[in-house]
Amino acid sequence: MPIIVTKKAGTCTAEGCGGRILKGEYVEYSAATGTRHLECAGAAQGRRPNLKAGKCRCGAAVAPREGTLLLEESARGGHFRKQWLVLCARCR
Repeated sequence: MPIIVTKKAGTCTAEGCGGRILKGEYVEYSAATGTRHLECAGAAQGRRPNLKAGKCRCGAAVAPREGTLLLEESARGGHFRKQWLVLCARCR
């Protein structure tokens, strides 16, 4: 997929991301998938690469660029919440 510089702000079309893309940001683009963050290009549904250190739900420490992120969405009392959870190699 070609890498382009965006001319206007938008939303990442990768499944599970939905993050904001800013004007002037480098993104991957194709007519079939739309614009995506570079780190979202190959991500499976609901998962993204882990770019920061974190703690897995099993308690293991996860270093940057190891493991994956899983998007957890919930609705409670009319409020919608998105939270990225870190998963280590054992919990994937």
